Amino acid sequence: MVDPALSKKWLYWLLFLLLATALFFLQLIPLQTTPSNWAMPDLLLCLCFAWVLRRPDYMPVLLIATVMLVADMLFLRPPGLMTALVVIGSEFLRARVNVMRELPFMLEWTLVAGVMLALLLGYRLALIIVMQPRPSLWLSLTLLLTTLAAYPLVVAFSRYILGVRKIAPGEVDALGHRI
Repeated sequence: MVDPALSKKWLYWLLFLLLATALFFLQLIPLQTTPSNWAMPDLLLCLCFAWVLRRPDYMPVLLIATVMLVADMLFLRPPGLMTALVVIGSEFLRARVNVMRELPFMLEWTLVAGVMLALLLGYRLALIIVMQPRPSLWLSLTLLLTTLAAYPLVVAFSRYILGVRKIAPGEVDALGHRI
């Protein structure tokens, strides 16, 4: 007999993998042939952080690391650098889930903005240290701003379309265990 809670987790793990695959596909399609002066939002990062803050049990570290490592390979970033930064950022947010449950969305958005800014600074600093070419500062800042602007939309999509909501204080599973 299959545990319903476990099957629901597996369903959301599979859903995250499907969404990540769709985002990879959409980002790799050549929609324009000239380079742009601004960057599209990193919807995968938004989805990862939104799900970690709402249902950390739906986002195990190994799943985050695997998907982000595949993203590093597909988007020709230094392998493992963004993966490590996203894992550190998601674990930072995961440690604050209990506090964030009762706080309004604006504070959550501010915390996520701080984590995304730290990711940007850490990424650029690591590239500077190893003397790798890095994207222009303007492009990095537009990526940060568009990703921050897209975060509320990703949260709304996750909540109202996919049903990934915050765990209420004192919520229990089907067996009566605290979540």
